Amino acid sequence: MVREFAGIAGGPPGRSRRLLLIAVLLLLSAPAWGSATAAARPSTPVSHQVRQSPAAIGSAWDRDDLLGARPAEVEVDPVRGPDLAELTDASVSGASGDFLPGNVAAYPQRVHGKIFYLSGGASFSCSGTLVNSRLRNVVFTAGHCVFDRQQDSFVSKLIFVPGYEDGSTPLGTYAARSLVTTTGWIEDGKFSYDIGAVALEDSPENSLGSRRIAFDLDPGERSWTIFGYPQQPDPPYGGGRLVGCDAVTRTRDVGVPPTIGAGPCSMEQGASGGGWVTDDGYLNSVTSYGYCDSEPDLCGLIFGPYFSNAAKALYTDSSIGGSKAPGVRFKAKPPKRVRKKKVRFGLGGSGSTPVSFRCKLDRKSYVNCSDSVKVSHLSPGRHAFRAYSTDQTGHRSSKTVVWKFRSKKKRPKR
Repeated sequence: MVREFAGIAGGPPGRSRRLLLIAVLLLLSAPAWGSATAAARPSTPVSHQVRQSPAAIGSAWDRDDLLGARPAEVEVDPVRGPDLAELTDASVSGASGDFLPGNVAAYPQRVHGKIFYLSGGASFSCSGTLVNSRLRNVVFTAGHCVFDRQQDSFVSKLIFVPGYEDGSTPLGTYAARSLVTTTGWIEDGKFSYDIGAVALEDSPENSLGSRRIAFDLDPGERSWTIFGYPQQPDPPYGGGRLVGCDAVTRTRDVGVPPTIGAGPCSMEQGASGGGWVTDDGYLNSVTSYGYCDSEPDLCGLIFGPYFSNAAKALYTDSSIGGSKAPGVRFKAKPPKRVRKKKVRFGLGGSGSTPVSFRCKLDRKSYVNCSDSVKVSHLSPGRHAFRAYSTDQTGHRSSKTVVWKFRSKKKRPKR
Protein backbone atom coordinates (compact mmCIF):
# COMPACT_ATOMS: atom_id res chain seq x y z
CA MET A 1 0.00 0.00 0.00
CA VAL A 2 1.43 3.36 -1.03
CA ARG A 3 0.17 6.46 0.69
CA GLU A 4 1.10 10.11 0.14
CA PHE A 5 1.17 12.55 3.04
CA ALA A 6 -0.05 16.11 2.92
CA GLY A 7 2.62 18.66 3.72
CA ILE A 8 2.32 18.57 7.02
CA ALA A 9 42.17 28.43 49.68
CA GLY A 10 44.50 27.15 51.83
CA GLY A 11 45.59 24.49 54.28
CA PRO A 12 48.71 22.57 55.29
CA PRO A 13 51.12 21.94 52.38
CA GLY A 14 50.95 18.17 52.79
CA ARG A 15 47.17 18.21 52.62
CA SER A 16 47.28 20.33 49.45
CA ARG A 17 49.62 17.83 47.79
CA ARG A 18 47.33 14.96 48.73
CA LEU A 19 44.32 16.78 47.33
CA LEU A 20 46.22 17.56 44.14
CA LEU A 21 47.23 13.92 43.76
CA ILE A 22 43.64 12.77 44.24
CA ALA A 23 42.43 15.28 41.65
CA VAL A 24 45.00 14.10 39.11
CA LEU A 25 44.07 10.46 39.67
CA LEU A 26 40.41 11.28 39.19
CA LEU A 27 41.15 13.05 35.94
CA LEU A 28 43.22 10.15 34.67
CA SER A 29 40.47 7.68 35.46
CA ALA A 30 37.66 9.70 33.87
CA PRO A 31 36.21 8.23 30.66
CA ALA A 32 37.35 9.89 27.46
CA TRP A 33 33.81 10.26 26.11
CA GLY A 34 32.32 12.62 28.66
CA SER A 35 32.17 14.22 32.05
CA ALA A 36 29.38 12.21 33.65
CA THR A 37 30.09 10.61 37.01
CA ALA A 38 28.50 7.77 38.90
CA ALA A 39 26.49 10.33 40.85
CA ALA A 40 24.97 11.87 37.73
CA ARG A 41 21.26 11.47 37.15
CA PRO A 42 20.20 9.03 34.42
CA SER A 43 18.75 11.94 32.43
CA THR A 44 22.04 13.91 32.46
CA PRO A 45 23.34 14.42 28.91
CA VAL A 46 26.80 13.23 27.87
CA SER A 47 28.09 14.76 24.64
CA HIS A 48 30.88 13.96 22.23
CA GLN A 49 32.43 16.37 19.76
CA VAL A 50 33.22 14.85 16.37
CA ARG A 51 36.82 15.56 15.36
CA GLN A 52 36.79 14.43 11.73
CA SER A 53 35.96 16.92 9.00
CA PRO A 54 32.72 16.50 7.04
CA ALA A 55 34.79 15.60 3.97
CA ALA A 56 36.62 12.85 5.85
CA ILE A 57 33.35 11.48 7.16
CA GLY A 58 31.68 11.60 3.76
CA SER A 59 34.59 9.84 2.07
CA ALA A 60 33.96 6.81 4.28
CA TRP A 61 30.64 6.14 2.57
CA ASP A 62 29.95 5.14 -1.01
CA ARG A 63 26.90 3.34 -2.35
CA ASP A 64 28.28 -0.10 -1.60
CA ASP A 65 29.11 0.95 1.96
CA LEU A 66 25.57 2.17 2.48
CA LEU A 67 24.06 -1.01 1.11
CA GLY A 68 26.39 -3.16 3.20
CA ALA A 69 25.67 -1.56 6.57
CA ARG A 70 24.08 -3.88 9.12
CA PRO A 71 21.14 -2.75 11.25
CA ALA A 72 22.02 -1.74 14.80
CA GLU A 73 21.04 -4.28 17.41
CA VAL A 74 20.66 -4.26 21.18
CA GLU A 75 20.26 -7.16 23.57
CA VAL A 76 16.89 -7.26 25.29
CA ASP A 77 16.41 -9.35 28.41
CA PRO A 78 13.29 -11.52 28.12
CA VAL A 79 11.63 -9.80 31.07
CA ARG A 80 8.08 -8.70 30.63
CA GLY A 81 6.56 -5.77 32.43
CA PRO A 82 3.31 -6.33 34.35
CA ASP A 83 1.11 -5.11 31.52
CA LEU A 84 2.82 -7.31 28.91
CA ALA A 85 1.63 -10.46 30.65
CA GLU A 86 -1.95 -9.55 29.77
CA LEU A 87 -1.25 -9.45 26.04
CA THR A 88 -1.90 -12.63 24.12
CA ASP A 89 -0.55 -14.01 20.90
CA ALA A 90 -3.81 -13.21 19.15
CA SER A 91 -3.70 -9.58 20.18
CA VAL A 92 -0.38 -8.67 18.60
CA SER A 93 1.35 -11.44 16.67
CA GLY A 94 1.06 -11.11 12.92
CA ALA A 95 -0.85 -7.83 13.12
CA SER A 96 0.52 -4.94 11.11
CA GLY A 97 -0.34 -1.32 10.53
CA ASP A 98 2.65 -0.87 8.21
CA PHE A 99 2.54 1.11 4.97
CA LEU A 100 4.91 2.69 2.44
CA PRO A 101 4.84 6.50 2.77
CA GLY A 102 5.23 7.22 -0.95
CA ASN A 103 7.54 9.92 -2.28
CA VAL A 104 10.39 10.10 0.24
CA ALA A 105 11.64 13.37 -1.31
CA ALA A 106 8.39 15.13 -0.36
CA TYR A 107 7.53 16.71 2.98
CA PRO A 108 7.10 15.38 5.63
CA GLN A 109 8.54 12.02 4.60
CA ARG A 110 11.94 13.56 3.79
CA VAL A 111 12.58 14.62 7.41
CA HIS A 112 12.72 10.93 8.32
CA GLY A 113 16.08 9.58 7.16
CA LYS A 114 18.53 6.77 7.55
CA ILE A 115 21.60 7.00 9.81
CA PHE A 116 24.91 5.27 9.04
CA TYR A 117 27.91 4.99 11.35
CA LEU A 118 31.03 2.97 12.18
CA SER A 119 31.66 1.10 15.41
CA GLY A 120 34.14 -1.62 16.28
CA GLY A 121 35.41 -1.74 12.70
CA ALA A 122 31.97 -2.44 11.20
CA SER A 123 29.28 -0.31 9.58
CA PHE A 124 25.75 -0.06 10.95
CA SER A 125 22.48 1.70 10.24
CA CYS A 126 19.64 3.25 12.22
CA SER A 127 16.79 5.66 11.58
CA GLY A 128 16.38 9.30 12.63
CA THR A 129 14.17 12.40 12.43
CA LEU A 130 14.99 16.05 11.82
CA VAL A 131 13.47 18.15 14.61
CA ASN A 132 12.73 21.85 14.78
CA SER A 133 15.59 23.62 16.56
CA ARG A 134 17.37 26.93 16.94
CA LEU A 135 20.38 25.79 14.89
CA ARG A 136 18.18 23.92 12.38
CA ASN A 137 20.50 20.91 12.32
CA VAL A 138 19.25 18.42 14.93
CA VAL A 139 18.33 14.76 14.43
CA PHE A 140 16.76 12.65 17.15
CA THR A 141 17.40 8.91 17.24
CA ALA A 142 17.99 6.11 19.76
CA GLY A 143 20.82 6.27 22.28
CA HIS A 144 22.26 2.98 21.03
CA CYS A 145 22.62 4.59 17.58
CA VAL A 146 25.14 7.13 18.91
CA PHE A 147 26.79 5.24 21.80
CA ASP A 148 27.76 1.58 21.46
CA ARG A 149 27.76 0.02 24.95
CA GLN A 150 29.55 -3.12 23.73
CA GLN A 151 32.45 -0.94 22.55
CA ASP A 152 32.00 1.51 25.45
CA SER A 153 32.37 4.45 23.09
CA PHE A 154 30.54 6.88 20.90
CA VAL A 155 30.21 5.79 17.29
CA SER A 156 32.25 7.41 14.51
CA LYS A 157 31.74 8.85 11.04
CA LEU A 158 28.00 9.18 11.46
CA ILE A 159 25.95 10.56 8.59
CA PHE A 160 22.25 11.31 8.20
CA VAL A 161 20.67 10.61 4.81
CA PRO A 162 17.20 12.11 4.27
CA GLY A 163 15.20 10.56 1.48
CA TYR A 164 17.41 7.48 1.36
CA GLU A 165 16.20 4.77 -0.98
CA ASP A 166 18.05 1.60 -2.00
CA GLY A 167 21.53 3.15 -1.88
CA SER A 168 20.58 6.49 -3.44
CA THR A 169 20.97 9.80 -1.61
CA PRO A 170 18.78 12.23 -3.59
CA LEU A 171 18.73 14.88 -0.87
CA GLY A 172 22.41 14.62 0.05
CA THR A 173 24.26 13.35 3.10
CA TYR A 174 24.91 15.28 6.30
CA ALA A 175 27.89 14.62 8.59
CA ALA A 176 27.59 14.76 12.37
CA ARG A 177 29.24 17.57 14.34
CA SER A 178 28.37 16.31 17.83
CA LEU A 179 26.59 13.37 19.44
CA VAL A 180 24.75 13.28 22.74
CA THR A 181 22.91 10.68 24.78
CA THR A 182 21.95 10.09 28.40
CA THR A 183 23.96 8.90 31.40
CA GLY A 184 21.25 6.31 31.96
CA TRP A 185 21.98 4.71 28.61
CA ILE A 186 25.78 4.93 28.77
CA GLU A 187 26.21 3.61 32.31
CA ASP A 188 23.31 1.22 32.76
CA GLY A 189 21.80 0.54 29.34
CA LYS A 190 18.36 1.57 30.57
CA PHE A 191 15.90 1.58 27.71
CA SER A 192 13.91 4.35 29.40
CA TYR A 193 16.93 6.52 28.54
CA ASP A 194 17.72 5.06 25.11
CA ILE A 195 17.55 8.47 23.44
CA GLY A 196 20.18 10.14 21.27
CA ALA A 197 20.56 13.41 19.42
CA VAL A 198 22.91 14.46 16.64
CA ALA A 199 23.93 17.99 15.66
CA LEU A 200 24.86 18.08 11.98
CA GLU A 201 27.53 20.24 10.35
CA ASP A 202 25.04 21.79 7.95
CA SER A 203 21.45 22.93 8.51
CA PRO A 204 19.18 20.71 6.42
CA GLU A 205 16.07 22.02 8.16
CA ASN A 206 16.38 25.16 6.03
CA SER A 207 15.51 23.24 2.88
CA LEU A 208 13.86 20.04 4.12
CA GLY A 209 11.72 21.15 7.04
CA SER A 210 11.43 19.31 10.33
CA ARG A 211 9.13 17.84 12.93
CA ARG A 212 8.28 19.77 16.07
CA ILE A 213 9.03 17.93 19.32
CA ALA A 214 6.91 17.45 22.45
CA PHE A 215 7.57 16.30 26.01
CA ASP A 216 5.44 15.05 28.90
CA LEU A 217 2.43 14.10 26.80
CA ASP A 218 0.08 11.48 28.18
CA PRO A 219 0.86 8.30 26.19
CA GLY A 220 -2.36 6.55 27.15
CA GLU A 221 -4.72 5.84 24.25
CA ARG A 222 -2.47 7.84 21.93
CA SER A 223 -2.19 7.26 18.20
CA TRP A 224 1.19 7.33 16.48
CA THR A 225 2.66 7.24 13.02
CA ILE A 226 6.01 5.51 13.43
CA PHE A 227 8.72 5.80 10.77
CA GLY A 228 11.89 3.85 10.14
CA TYR A 229 14.10 1.86 7.79
CA PRO A 230 13.57 -1.73 8.99
CA GLN A 231 15.82 -4.39 7.54
CA GLN A 232 13.89 -7.15 9.29
CA PRO A 233 11.71 -9.01 8.73
CA ASP A 234 13.06 -9.69 5.25
CA PRO A 235 10.85 -10.10 3.32
CA PRO A 236 9.04 -7.78 3.08
CA TYR A 237 11.73 -5.33 4.21
CA GLY A 238 15.40 -5.05 3.44
CA GLY A 239 16.41 -1.66 4.85
CA GLY A 240 16.21 0.13 1.52
CA ARG A 241 12.95 2.00 1.89
CA LEU A 242 11.22 4.20 4.43
CA VAL A 243 8.35 2.42 6.14
CA GLY A 244 5.54 3.89 8.19
CA CYS A 245 3.30 2.27 10.75
CA ASP A 246 -0.08 3.40 12.07
CA ALA A 247 -0.07 2.34 15.72
CA VAL A 248 -1.67 3.05 19.07
CA THR A 249 -0.37 2.77 22.62
CA ARG A 250 -1.00 -0.83 23.67
CA THR A 251 0.99 -1.32 26.86
CA ARG A 252 3.97 -0.28 28.94
CA ASP A 253 7.11 -2.17 29.91
CA VAL A 254 9.41 -2.15 32.92
CA GLY A 255 11.56 0.91 33.57
CA VAL A 256 11.33 4.28 35.29
CA PRO A 257 9.69 5.90 33.55
CA PRO A 258 8.12 2.90 31.77
CA THR A 259 8.79 2.52 28.08
CA ILE A 260 5.79 2.71 25.76
CA GLY A 261 4.66 -0.26 23.71
CA ALA A 262 2.79 0.53 20.50
CA GLY A 263 1.32 -1.57 17.74
CA PRO A 264 0.35 -3.18 15.53
CA CYS A 265 3.74 -2.67 13.88
CA SER A 266 5.98 -5.32 12.36
CA MET A 267 9.18 -3.26 12.00
CA GLU A 268 12.27 -4.83 13.60
CA GLN A 269 16.07 -4.31 13.26
CA GLY A 270 16.97 -1.18 11.32
CA ALA A 271 14.00 0.79 12.60
CA SER A 272 15.95 1.77 15.75
CA GLY A 273 15.79 5.51 16.32
CA GLY A 274 12.83 6.00 14.00
CA GLY A 275 10.43 8.76 14.99
CA TRP A 276 7.08 8.34 16.70
CA VAL A 277 4.86 11.19 15.51
CA THR A 278 1.60 12.21 17.18
CA ASP A 279 -1.55 13.03 15.25
CA ASP A 280 -0.75 16.74 15.50
CA GLY A 281 2.75 16.30 14.10
CA TYR A 282 5.03 16.23 17.15
CA LEU A 283 7.94 13.83 17.56
CA ASN A 284 7.28 12.21 20.93
CA SER A 285 9.39 9.02 21.09
CA VAL A 286 11.87 6.94 19.09
CA THR A 287 11.99 3.23 18.43
CA SER A 288 14.22 1.48 20.96
CA TYR A 289 13.59 -2.29 20.97
CA GLY A 290 11.18 -5.16 20.50
CA TYR A 291 10.76 -8.72 21.76
CA CYS A 292 10.49 -10.65 18.50
CA ASP A 293 13.70 -12.63 19.04
CA SER A 294 13.15 -13.55 22.68
CA GLU A 295 9.34 -13.43 22.96
CA PRO A 296 7.80 -14.21 19.55
CA ASP A 297 4.26 -13.85 20.87
CA LEU A 298 4.99 -10.14 21.33
CA CYS A 299 5.93 -9.54 17.69
CA GLY A 300 3.76 -6.71 16.46
CA LEU A 301 4.75 -4.45 19.36
CA ILE A 302 7.67 -2.03 19.34
CA PHE A 303 8.86 0.00 22.32
CA GLY A 304 10.14 3.53 22.79
CA PRO A 305 11.19 5.75 25.72
CA TYR A 306 8.76 8.24 27.23
CA PHE A 307 9.88 11.74 26.24
CA SER A 308 10.17 13.71 29.49
CA ASN A 309 13.15 15.14 31.42
CA ALA A 310 15.79 13.05 29.64
CA ALA A 311 14.70 13.94 26.11
CA LYS A 312 14.27 17.57 27.12
CA ALA A 313 17.78 17.64 28.63
CA LEU A 314 19.27 16.32 25.38
CA TYR A 315 17.32 18.82 23.31
CA THR A 316 18.48 21.78 25.42
CA ASP A 317 22.09 20.58 25.80
CA SER A 318 24.63 23.17 24.64
CA SER A 319 25.87 20.85 21.90
CA ILE A 320 22.35 20.66 20.44
CA GLY A 321 21.10 24.20 20.99
CA GLY A 322 17.47 23.73 21.93
CA SER A 323 14.43 25.49 20.58
CA LYS A 324 13.81 28.61 18.60
CA ALA A 325 11.96 31.40 20.39
CA PRO A 326 8.22 30.72 20.16
CA GLY A 327 5.80 33.20 18.66
CA VAL A 328 2.72 34.90 20.07
CA ARG A 329 -0.07 36.87 18.43
CA PHE A 330 -3.67 37.91 18.78
CA LYS A 331 -5.91 35.64 16.74
CA ALA A 332 -8.18 38.56 15.89
CA LYS A 333 -8.00 42.30 16.37
CA PRO A 334 -9.44 43.10 19.82
CA PRO A 335 -11.69 46.14 20.24
CA LYS A 336 -10.26 49.52 21.17
CA ARG A 337 -13.40 50.53 23.04
CA VAL A 338 -15.45 48.35 25.32
CA ARG A 339 -18.86 49.29 26.64
CA LYS A 340 -19.30 46.09 28.65
CA LYS A 341 -17.54 45.02 31.85
CA LYS A 342 -15.79 42.16 30.09
CA VAL A 343 -13.67 41.60 27.00
CA ARG A 344 -12.29 38.49 25.27
CA PHE A 345 -8.85 37.94 23.76
CA GLY A 346 -7.84 35.06 21.50
CA LEU A 347 -4.15 34.14 21.58
CA GLY A 348 -2.17 32.13 19.09
CA GLY A 349 1.42 31.07 18.74
CA SER A 350 3.69 28.27 17.70
CA GLY A 351 7.15 27.02 18.53
CA SER A 352 9.52 24.11 18.33
CA THR A 353 7.43 22.49 21.09
CA PRO A 354 3.83 23.04 22.24
CA VAL A 355 3.44 26.51 23.74
CA SER A 356 1.55 27.97 26.70
CA PHE A 357 0.69 31.57 27.51
CA ARG A 358 1.22 34.05 30.34
CA CYS A 359 -0.85 37.22 30.47
CA LYS A 360 -1.77 40.15 32.68
CA LEU A 361 -4.07 43.14 32.80
CA ASP A 362 -2.66 46.55 33.62
CA ARG A 363 -0.29 46.39 36.63
CA LYS A 364 -1.35 43.01 37.91
CA SER A 365 1.08 40.08 37.95
CA TYR A 366 1.42 37.68 35.05
CA VAL A 367 -0.66 34.51 35.37
CA ASN A 368 -1.02 31.38 33.28
CA CYS A 369 -3.76 31.74 30.73
CA SER A 370 -5.28 29.76 27.89
CA ASP A 371 -5.51 30.72 24.25
CA SER A 372 -8.98 32.13 24.95
CA VAL A 373 -8.98 34.80 27.68
CA LYS A 374 -12.00 36.52 29.17
CA VAL A 375 -11.39 39.60 31.34
CA SER A 376 -14.34 40.51 33.55
CA HIS A 377 -15.30 43.26 36.03
CA LEU A 378 -13.61 45.99 34.06
CA SER A 379 -13.63 49.44 35.61
CA PRO A 380 -14.16 52.45 33.35
CA GLY A 381 -10.95 53.92 31.94
CA ARG A 382 -7.87 52.92 30.01
CA HIS A 383 -6.48 49.38 30.19
CA ALA A 384 -3.60 47.38 28.72
CA PHE A 385 -3.59 43.62 28.20
CA ARG A 386 -0.21 41.90 27.74
CA ALA A 387 0.71 38.33 26.86
CA TYR A 388 3.72 36.23 25.92
CA SER A 389 4.27 32.56 25.13
CA THR A 390 6.68 29.95 26.49
CA ASP A 391 7.56 26.54 25.12
CA GLN A 392 8.09 23.31 27.05
CA THR A 393 11.80 24.04 27.56
CA GLY A 394 11.06 27.41 29.21
CA HIS A 395 12.09 29.43 26.14
CA ARG A 396 10.08 32.67 26.11
CA SER A 397 8.80 34.52 23.07
CA SER A 398 11.02 37.35 21.93
CA LYS A 399 8.15 39.80 22.11
CA THR A 400 5.16 40.53 24.30
CA VAL A 401 1.93 41.41 22.55
CA VAL A 402 0.08 44.41 23.98
CA TRP A 403 -3.44 45.62 23.36
CA LYS A 404 -4.56 48.95 24.79
CA PHE A 405 -8.24 49.71 25.04
CA ARG A 406 -10.75 51.89 26.86
CA SER A 407 -13.70 50.70 28.86
CA LYS A 408 -16.69 53.03 28.98
CA LYS A 409 -19.80 52.94 31.05
CA LYS A 410 -22.68 51.36 29.28
CA ARG A 411 -25.16 53.97 28.13
CA PRO A 412 -28.43 53.78 30.05
CA LYS A 413 -31.49 52.79 28.11
CA ARG A 414 -33.86 55.61 27.32
